[in-house]
Amino acid sequence: MADYTTAARPYARAIYQLATESKSVDSWGDVLALMAAVVSDQSMRDVLDKPQLGKEQKGELMLKVLGKKANAQQQNLIRLMAENGRLKALPEVAHQFEIYRTEAEGKIDAEVISAFALSKKQEKEITEMLKSKLGRDISITTSTDESLIGGVVIKAGDTIIDGSMKSQLESLALSLGR
Repeated sequence: MADYTTAARPYARAIYQLATESKSVDSWGDVLALMAAVVSDQSMRDVLDKPQLGKEQKGELMLKVLGKKANAQQQNLIRLMAENGRLKALPEVAHQFEIYRTEAEGKIDAEVISAFALSKKQEKEITEMLKSKLGRDISITTSTDESLIGGVVIKAGDTIIDGSMKSQLESLALSLGR
C-alpha cells in the first residue's frame, strides 16, 4: 500500500483536536480503527480501486459498511475523505491519531528491531534509555530481522536510532567507495 503519512497528518491532527474538545477521544479512536480495518480489507481495496465508481459512491459504500457505528461527525469525515480521494489513507490517519493520543498522554510507542531476540533485561535497558532520552513513558514492541547482522534499530515517533551492523557496514562501504 502506498505511503499516506503526509496526507494523513492534517486529518489526524484535526480529528484529534475535535475529539479532545468534545471529550470523545476513545470513541474516535475506536471508529478510526474500524474504518482502517474496513479500508485495509482486500475486497474493499479492490472496490476503492475501481474507476467506474465515483468518489461519492465510494464514500457512501463505506458508510453502509460502517452502519450505525459512526456518528454524524465521523460520517462527515468519510464523506470528506471520499471527496478528496483519500479513503485509502484511513489506516494511516488512525495510526497518526494514536500517535497524537499517546503523545498527549505523555507516552510514546517504540518499535525495537534486533538481529536476535532480546532478553527481558535488554528490553528494560532500552526502555529506560529511551525514557531518559525522550522524557516520556515508553511502551516497546520488539521484532527480529536477521538481515541486520547485529545491533538494533529503534523507531520511536519521529526518532530513528539505527545501531545495526548492516547500517554500519553500508556506511563503511560508502566511505571506502569515495
